[in-house]
Amino acid sequence: MKNITSHNGTYGSISDRTKPSVRKMILHRTDKLGLTKVMIEVLWYKNSDNSSTFRRISTDVWINPKSWNKKKQEVQNDPDVELKNTKIDKVFTAVKTYINSKGLQTGKEVYYEGLNLNSLRDLFPSNQFNRKSLFDYIEDYRTFRKGQNTPYGTYKEFKTMQNRILNFDAYRGQKTYFENIDIRWSDDFEHFLRNIAENKDKKGYKDGTIEKTYTILITVLNHFYDRRKSYFINNLTDDFRMTGRNGFKRGTKSVNEANPLNKEQLDALRKHVFDEKHIESIKDRFLWQCFTGLRYGDAFKITADNIKNDWLYLMPTKTQKHRIKVEQPLNPFALALLQRYNFDMTKLSITNQAYNRELKDLFAIMQTKYPALNFNDDYGSHCGRDTFISECVQNGVDWKTILLWVGQSSYTIMHRYIKVTDSYQQDQMKKAFGKVPPKKNNRKND
Repeated sequence: MKNITSHNGTYGSISDRTKPSVRKMILHRTDKLGLTKVMIEVLWYKNSDNSSTFRRISTDVWINPKSWNKKKQEVQNDPDVELKNTKIDKVFTAVKTYINSKGLQTGKEVYYEGLNLNSLRDLFPSNQFNRKSLFDYIEDYRTFRKGQNTPYGTYKEFKTMQNRILNFDAYRGQKTYFENIDIRWSDDFEHFLRNIAENKDKKGYKDGTIEKTYTILITVLNHFYDRRKSYFINNLTDDFRMTGRNGFKRGTKSVNEANPLNKEQLDALRKHVFDEKHIESIKDRFLWQCFTGLRYGDAFKITADNIKNDWLYLMPTKTQKHRIKVEQPLNPFALALLQRYNFDMTKLSITNQAYNRELKDLFAIMQTKYPALNFNDDYGSHCGRDTFISECVQNGVDWKTILLWVGQSSYTIMHRYIKVTDSYQQDQMKKAFGKVPPKKNNRKND
C-alpha cells in the first residue's frame, strides 16, 4: 500500500484512511523571533484515485522548532511546556469531536474558547441520514415564526405546506434536501400537487392552492438563503428565485370575489329580531363587521382603549409588520353596537369555525323570512368586511379614505372587495354622459 508522508511524520496507508486523519504539526516558516506555530492538520481522502485535501486549524501556540517532537507530536524542552501541550491537546480534542460528529454541531456550540472550526464545514457536511431535510428546516422556521407571535392562521399555513412536502417526499420515497431544490424539483412537485396529492375525496389541487403553497415555501427558502452564512448552509442555490415563464414558482394566485350584502339585505338583517339569543349575538357580530369593515381577526378585540372621541384607532394584526393603521370615524350603527356591549367587543369573541357555522344558520333563517331579497347560503366572516367596503364605494367614498378606514395597503388587493351592481354602473355612466340604456339579460354576442 502507498504511504503518504510529510516532513512531520507518516499518515499511514491510504487503505487505512476510511476516516479523516487528524494530527498535530508545526509549520516550516518561522517569525522574526525564530518561532513557529503549532497546527492541527486534518487530511481527508475524497476520491478513489488517492486525491486528498487538508485543512489546518491554529492552536495559537508558538514554539522554537527544535522544541517539537514530531514522533510524539508534543512540545518538549520549553519553559511553558505543560501549559502549551495542554492548550494543543484541547484544540486537538475539539477538532476530533467535530469530525466524529460528522459536522452536526452548529457554529454556536463552544468547543474551545476562541476556536474557529468554520474551515472544516465544507469538508464534513452532516451525515446523509442525520442532516436536516427541507421538512426539518420548515419546522425550524415555524418555531421562529411562533416566537414572533405570528397569527395562528398564518402559522397554520406553514404547517399545511410542510405536510405537503412530507407527502411529496413519501410519494417519491426520498427526502428533499436543500441541494435538491431546483427547477426539475419544482416540475416534480407541481406534478404531485396537481395530479397525485390527496385533496379530501379528490386528487390534486387547483391553481390557486398550488400558487399559495409555493408562495409559503419560497418564504421559508428566502429566510434560510438570506441567512446561509450564519447557518453555514452551502448547498441552497437561488434557483427558487427564478421568475418568468419557466421560473420556479407554479400556479396562479386566486382572487376571491367579494360576497357582500346589498343595501336592502343589510337593512333587513339590521331590523330583524331573532328568537334565538345566540343567533341574535351572531347578528351583532356580523353587523359590527358590516359597519366597521374590520377583519375577523381584529373585530372582537376592540375595547374602549381603541376608541377616542368616537373614532376607532387600530393596528390590524394582518398588516402589523407594515405599520398600517386603521383610523375611522364611527357611524351611528357602529357606535350603537359599541354602547350595547359597553365598549368591549371582546364579549363577542368566538372561534372562526363556530362563527361561520352559525352564520349559515342565521342566513338560512333570513332566506326563509325574506325570499324576495335573495340571500344566499355562502356568507362567511369575511362578508361583513365586503359589505362595508362595497357600501362605501357605491356611496361615493373616495379610495384613499376607504383604505385608511379599513387598514388596507394596496389598491390592487382592494378591487376584490367590491361588488359593483348593474344599477351602480348605470348611475356612474349617467354622471359622466347622461342617460344610458338598462342592461338586458338577452344581449346577443358580437
